[in-house]
Amino acid sequence: MTDYRAPASALPRSTRRFVSPLDISITASATDTVVTVSGEIDLGVSDDLRRALDEELRFTPAALIADLSAISFCDSSGFTVLVQIRTKAEEAGVPFIIVTQERALLRPMALLGLDAVFIVHPTLDSARDALVR
Repeated sequence: MTDYRAPASALPRSTRRFVSPLDISITASATDTVVTVSGEIDLGVSDDLRRALDEELRFTPAALIADLSAISFCDSSGFTVLVQIRTKAEEAGVPFIIVTQERALLRPMALLGLDAVFIVHPTLDSARDALVR
């Protein structure tokens, strides 16, 4: 894969891709911004995830959803990024939701007590339904 080099402003706001060892795609709408990530999150790619989420948070979306349904591994650097983004989102008044059913994420979250910190939904539809309530 090639490096992500084009500035985000060079791509349409509605859909963008970050190219890294992680596959990161972003879809923005009036109701939410979904950052869909697949692969493994470790120290080598956690900065890519941080940049993608930080950039979308700067747009102050109605809600920021991290769809991590296709993540097969996440180390402490990945969880650190998610905690930091959650804090920034809260400060900005933007709901931050994680979508996953993957044990590779849910088990460490539970062990670290992060299941009490994050809003987690099993599907993108359930996350979006929770936003309209």
